[in-house]
Amino acid sequence: MLDHFERLILKLLQRNGRASTQELSDTVGLSPSPCWRRVKRLEEDGFILRYAAILDGKKLGLNAFAYVQISLIDHSEESIDTFQSFIAQNEQVLECASITGDFDFVLKVVARDPEMLEQFIMKEILRLGVVRTTTTNFIMRQLKTAGSLPIEV
Repeated sequence: MLDHFERLILKLLQRNGRASTQELSDTVGLSPSPCWRRVKRLEEDGFILRYAAILDGKKLGLNAFAYVQISLIDHSEESIDTFQSFIAQNEQVLECASITGDFDFVLKVVARDPEMLEQFIMKEILRLGVVRTTTTNFIMRQLKTAGSLPIEV
């Protein structure tokens, strides 16, 4: 179970992963050494998975974002492994979730433009040989990208 200080540390690190130990300790109300030890423990215990910069895709020339729903041909171990291996290795796939309903997975995918997204779906996803069908919904405007989990303190 996390205590009040650890929850505050996690909340602050979600907002600013580059916060120094001194900044964290000042905000949380601990001296730097205990604060640093708590951060290290949170990392070691898997509460903090990694640190990353959040980039502006449009400034990088990535103008087509979409959700792609995927149905596999079957649910054999080989098909699932093939699909999951592809997902794990592909940088265009920003997110992947196994879902309930008519589809097996939903992906959040990015490309330079709609034509490149079409090529990605046709020449990479469908050519895997394990995908039965896809449905694509273009993201017209991203209203919120939080990336932070709600933490009660």
